[in-house]
Amino acid sequence: MTPKMLYYVLFLITLPDVEAKEHLVHRIVFEKEENCLYHAKMFNQHKDPWVQKPNCVTVESHYSYPEVRIPLRKPEFMK
Repeated sequence: MTPKMLYYVLFLITLPDVEAKEHLVHRIVFEKEENCLYHAKMFNQHKDPWVQKPNCVTVESHYSYPEVRIPLRKPEFMK
């Protein structure tokens, strides 16, 4: 069984160039909620400006790095 990992995600929306119509969305991951809330306050993005979802919500991850299996040798009769 894989251990659960909790982390907090802040989606930061930026405009690299004011005259361009493109925007960038950055996904920043924090281990502590306090750090995430501090940065959300610093960037004034407590909520996502477009869909009004709150930032810094808890995300549970069950992902573990895939295990590498060592191949078994062929039995003598199959060689």
